[in-house]
Amino acid sequence: VRCKKFADEPPPSLRYCSNTPKEELLLEHVREFEEQFVNVYGNRFLFLAPPNEYGIPKFLPSTIRPTHLPYKELYEVKPCAQFLADFFNYDELNPPDRYPGIIPAPHSVLKVQAGDCFDISIALCSLLIGVGYDAYCVSGFAPRFITTRNEARSACPQLEWAEEEKREEAQAENDEYIIPKKPPLKSEYQEAKRIAEAVDRARMDEEEMKSDSEDDPSSDEDEYENRRIHCWVLVRKGSREVQEDMYVEPTTGRIYDVKRCPYLKIDLIWNHRNLWVNMQVCNASQVELDLYNSRYFEYVMLDEESAGAAADDADATAGEDGDGNRAERAAQVLDMPPAWSERLEISREAFHARCFKGEKTIFYHKCKVEQFAPYTQDDGLVQRLTLYKDVRRQIPLEIRETFKHRRDRLYERICRPMQSETVERFRPGRPSSSNAAAGGALKQFREVLAVSRELLFYNSRLDGLVRCVELIGEKMFEYFEDRDDRLIYHSVTLDRSLAGGNRVGQKPKDMYTVESVGEVPIRKMTQKYSRNKSVPPDQDPYKMCYFLAEGKIRVDYHREPGQLTYKSITYVNEDGILYALPRTGPQPTHQEVQKLLQMQSNCREIIDESHSRTHVELSQRRKEESSVRANRSVQAGKKRKSGLLGSREDVLEPSAYDLARESARVDALREGAEEEKQEEKSLKVDVLAPYLVDFVNKETGRVQLDSLQAELVMKRCTQDFRKRLTDRAEIIQARLRDEQNQLRGRREQMQRRGDNVEKEEREFERYQSQAMFRTQILEQRLARHEMQAIEKFQELERTLQEDSRLASMWQREPGK
Repeated sequence: VRCKKFADEPPPSLRYCSNTPKEELLLEHVREFEEQFVNVYGNRFLFLAPPNEYGIPKFLPSTIRPTHLPYKELYEVKPCAQFLADFFNYDELNPPDRYPGIIPAPHSVLKVQAGDCFDISIALCSLLIGVGYDAYCVSGFAPRFITTRNEARSACPQLEWAEEEKREEAQAENDEYIIPKKPPLKSEYQEAKRIAEAVDRARMDEEEMKSDSEDDPSSDEDEYENRRIHCWVLVRKGSREVQEDMYVEPTTGRIYDVKRCPYLKIDLIWNHRNLWVNMQVCNASQVELDLYNSRYFEYVMLDEESAGAAADDADATAGEDGDGNRAERAAQVLDMPPAWSERLEISREAFHARCFKGEKTIFYHKCKVEQFAPYTQDDGLVQRLTLYKDVRRQIPLEIRETFKHRRDRLYERICRPMQSETVERFRPGRPSSSNAAAGGALKQFREVLAVSRELLFYNSRLDGLVRCVELIGEKMFEYFEDRDDRLIYHSVTLDRSLAGGNRVGQKPKDMYTVESVGEVPIRKMTQKYSRNKSVPPDQDPYKMCYFLAEGKIRVDYHREPGQLTYKSITYVNEDGILYALPRTGPQPTHQEVQKLLQMQSNCREIIDESHSRTHVELSQRRKEESSVRANRSVQAGKKRKSGLLGSREDVLEPSAYDLARESARVDALREGAEEEKQEEKSLKVDVLAPYLVDFVNKETGRVQLDSLQAELVMKRCTQDFRKRLTDRAEIIQARLRDEQNQLRGRREQMQRRGDNVEKEEREFERYQSQAMFRTQILEQRLARHEMQAIEKFQELERTLQEDSRLASMWQREPGK
């Protein structure tokens, strides 16, 4: 169906619907090769020159169009393959044991974002060759789970990538400081036990992998077993620092080792220069990839490299005539014509949308991955990964959501329903709830419903808070950094058992408000301070413990350098008077007592103030999430218009492309408004002045018109104004035609030059982008001019009707 749509559209160039003389010569060579191959090796079908979308036969290597697109993500193998796997809507071969009847141009395939394994492989190979990889398309046979893209029994690649990133980060940290250690002693018994456990674990994993789900067709018998045709990509080592050969599955983006690949058999291998027929009767993982060895492969084109490699011995024995023979053979080689496809293009909107139609869902083993294009979800969701406990994917264990372009800086949320746990992570730049108070900079929020709550902050707050943990109804403690008062920690310990009656030293005000619990008595408050080097350690307090329930205060001081013990003093509060224990020792002075009591009061104020700020932070977060849910419920089923800028209260922030489009639109409207102002100024001028010169009375200097003269003046004025509007429309149309003709000429010029001018291609891309923008602006101006021309003409008629100098025309008697 999609290929019929291609045929209904006009071809981008003549090479789509016809062959050049060089291509006809190449097809004749391919037919001769096929006839000789059948004569030598027997009747074997070779898929060498299938027709394109316009029914014109094209040699497979000439369909590959090496292209380097201006996107960083498409410069490496792994992200490029994953992007195309998400970008395309995969169509299975029908029937699966036959080659496709049509191989369209990769330019057309990228345009419609749909294709079979051959289409996606050719597009991927074109992009990889364009960025310097030694890439090839491979056709052969594959199992059903590959050809149907059924990954219900495969592990989720996103989880594997996350584990690889963690290992790389851990390895980078460990490599910073390497301390040589003695090899640890190993127990043979423990080693054997570990191996046995690993074998049992692998057997259990294999049993779990046997799907009992009804949506997994791999458990049924396959009538096309070992006959399913497939196409994938081979990347050879050597170029771009590739260490080993690898296969890339274009439908999923997975990378397989050549010796441990799931493919069954290889039939053909080709790139943009040549095509090789596999002569080895073995499994795909056992194929020797020595392409120019005639024992393993038969190549169609005899390029200069293969010709030179095949005749090195002959040149060595030829002596002085070796150079002449080599030049003569090079002249006889039939070179490959340039690719017939247009240069591959992916618009910025399509690239950032990534998924076909903006959404994609993939099922893995005990896992489901949902992907969304940016700005298609009201809450900014771009990916949701759900881990399940069972194979049928009915009991969720963990839900990981990834967000983009959120104004509240949220980028990840992890929910564990079984534990009632939620973890939210934020990017730097989250503002404070109040400009006057310290706050904001939230980095991570973790909550276990009715159990605990933890907030991590970036080290950019005015109060220095970096971590806040609340064990609901039991304890609250906070950590600080870089404070002027050297406070690094404070905590509040609660005890619900104290609510039964008054204890010694306990006052009614020694209560702490806990959300969803109420007021809970305080047992202890604690503060910790960093070292003040201007004071001796035995006089510099490190830890202050205020036992409100027991009426005691304990002061611990910093340790002396090299000492294990530290100074500690315990005070007892009796009716506002502090006594040091033991009472037989030295007692504090009145000033020291007042200082300790004031520090206790200040500690309670700091804790209350911190608790208030944390409560405001949590309230703001809940309010934000409630507004997001309300907005999503109201606009359910509607997609957000990414072209319009949102207000401050909007959930998502505009992207750089939205701002650029809005700026260009404003500039165009401003330019049009200036032109309209100039036209309005011209209209305010006396439009009848040029036409009344011949009717001025020389004696009085006034104009007196009869009905015929007034009618003549009005007719001339309206005709000239109509001609002016028509001329302006013709000028805009002429400029629009010139831009379109220049762009068409540059395209034809690039098509004639082939694909060996990478620098000129980049210049053409910049010119094409600017030309398309100018064309769009001219089209908008022409449409606006056509709409306003009628209004301006009607306004002129009203002006002429109200002009007193033409009043005689309206006062003419009927019949005259």
